[in-house]
Amino acid sequence: MISSNKGRRCGSPLRAVFLTMLLAIPAIAAAADDDGTVVQSKFELFVADAEVSARFYTALGFTIVQTDPDGYTTLRSGPAIIALSPVSTWLPLRWFGFLRHPPLGTEIVLYTRQLQALRERLVESGYAPGAIALQPWGLRDFRVDDHDGYYVRVTEGMALPLPKRS
Repeated sequence: MISSNKGRRCGSPLRAVFLTMLLAIPAIAAAADDDGTVVQSKFELFVADAEVSARFYTALGFTIVQTDPDGYTTLRSGPAIIALSPVSTWLPLRWFGFLRHPPLGTEIVLYTRQLQALRERLVESGYAPGAIALQPWGLRDFRVDDHDGYYVRVTEGMALPLPKRS
């Protein structure tokens, strides 16, 4: 026996529930944004050569998710998103690298559970990260500059402590 869906709107009750849930997802997502909270963040770095910078950040575990014709490149690693925005080649960004170091500049802090492996990957890719060190605040990390002089600290652990169980 051949059945026809002609004249039916949703088919089986299970299919109707599925379609209702599917249609509700955008409304639920929109409602979640109504409270004014930040739902994502992206750090945009102005770089001399997005391709060279992308190689550095892929060595840190990021994946290129989009590259625009003008060279603007977006990378992601888990919830962390970094965008590389190429600037005119006449602007000597590297001369001002010292301004990108704390306490004057910005410290980009990335967290990992695989500190040693990530440092080794950078070394194998031709970069020169500092040694892994235990800091006075109790966390282990290493520091490295990217191609444009951005100061990157890679720290073992999480940015926020996990909630304590009661």
